[in-house]
Amino acid sequence: MNPRREQKQETRARILASAAETLRQRGLAASSVGEVMAGAGLTVGGFYAHFENKDALMLEALDQVFRQRRALLLGLVQPGTPAEQRKQAARAYLSRKHRDMDDQCCPLPAILSELPKQPDAFRALLEQHLQALLKAMVAGESDRDAARPAALADLATMIGALTLARALGPTPFSDELLAAAKAAIR
Repeated sequence: MNPRREQKQETRARILASAAETLRQRGLAASSVGEVMAGAGLTVGGFYAHFENKDALMLEALDQVFRQRRALLLGLVQPGTPAEQRKQAARAYLSRKHRDMDDQCCPLPAILSELPKQPDAFRALLEQHLQALLKAMVAGESDRDAARPAALADLATMIGALTLARALGPTPFSDELLAAAKAAIR
């Protein structure tokens, strides 16, 4: 690869990393191109050499974050029965450590309320991510179709509980909510 092309790819990766960090902390709408570019150590003027518009940037960043978070979560799950694996995933996802992370956390609590106002591509990406998680959650089941509703309920419980716990912050009630949600995953 020629040095100029390699530099452009490295710059794009820095922009995407900054966008991912910004959307985790501030959501989609509150993240500005200027803030993302400053976080990447660049000026706004160079933005359009890499992305068509803010939506294109945020969609790609969100896709990247979803893939990374899904791989991380599934990588924490050790072999076992599907029920044991769901419990392991819940323990990691619904931990106080995950709730309190500023970086590398799940972006869903920061963006879920914004998605109805975003272009359809964002909701399609969310569905794709959730379907991939659901597929992994039922992969070891003998009857995947029968296991799907319970796994989907577990997934909804996990995401909803983390969203509420992050909104509450590190409080005893938030801890209680996380513990109750973990106990509900079967």
